[in-house]
Amino acid sequence: LKGINMLPSNAWDSHPDVTLKLFSLAAEAEGYLGHLDKMESYYNEVLSQTSISTLEKKNVYMAKLQSMANTELRYEATVDLCLGVLEDLGCKIPRGKVSRTIEASTLLHQTVKMIKQTPIETFDTLPELTDPSKLATMDFLHKIADSSCLTGEKPFLLMYKLAVTRVVQTTLLHGSFDVSGVVLAMLGWMAMFVLGDIETARYIGERALQVQEKSKSEVGKAKVFTFLSTFIFYHVKPLQSSLKPLLESYQSGMRTGDKSYAMWCLLYHNVFFPFMIGKPLKLIEEQCQASISLMLDLKELEQAACLRSFWQLCLNL
Repeated sequence: LKGINMLPSNAWDSHPDVTLKLFSLAAEAEGYLGHLDKMESYYNEVLSQTSISTLEKKNVYMAKLQSMANTELRYEATVDLCLGVLEDLGCKIPRGKVSRTIEASTLLHQTVKMIKQTPIETFDTLPELTDPSKLATMDFLHKIADSSCLTGEKPFLLMYKLAVTRVVQTTLLHGSFDVSGVVLAMLGWMAMFVLGDIETARYIGERALQVQEKSKSEVGKAKVFTFLSTFIFYHVKPLQSSLKPLLESYQSGMRTGDKSYAMWCLLYHNVFFPFMIGKPLKLIEEQCQASISLMLDLKELEQAACLRSFWQLCLNL
């Protein structure tokens, strides 16, 4: 904010790069702090600049999308905004139901086949994806996948399939990036619940871990372990084996600003898995109280609502 206040009145003309960077950082920071009105003002200021490309506006778009999806819980609106931005970036997704269904089904089977045919050691040596346009496209596709999954609406499953499979194929063909491990974990979820293939889901989940461990960035770690621990590995591994990774992933999410999935990791580590393992109800209730306070402070309302329902269940026992 101090940096913005020091800018001259014609900053967008005289210092466009610095001004864009400051406003983008301000939008991200205010969004993470839950100051939505301030975030919105910075977002609108950047979007009003016609001389700046869609690619250059990526960070403020992501700040807005983070707020829409994780704080306001407007998942369908999040998907719509992503689709519009992707079109500007030259990435088109079929709008028609029939064409979308055909492409989604084809890509899912094609991508699973690609994973199985790729030697395991290749996942250790994937090059780093560096093209800014491709990276931006992958980030928006990842956001579509995330929000489509959370809508709970069947039509959005097609969007989920399309987004995840496109990002996984880009990873295999062009290189990995921050959330390549995440989308592989999401593909594992589809192998489990769409294809009904537990062994393939386990195999893809292990490849997701492999890619995440080789990544130079911690971004995405919390989400990878949320998907793997809660949707895949609990079918094939003891619940106790997931507790330490979930705790580490919660800490990683808090360090990297992924407070949404950090809270999901906290929920499973502190409450859900201890309950299923058979920990005393008194301990579970204490963990509920401590965890929900943090969720509300961080304005992660979906996790708080989920925990509140479970807490009531525990009180009724």
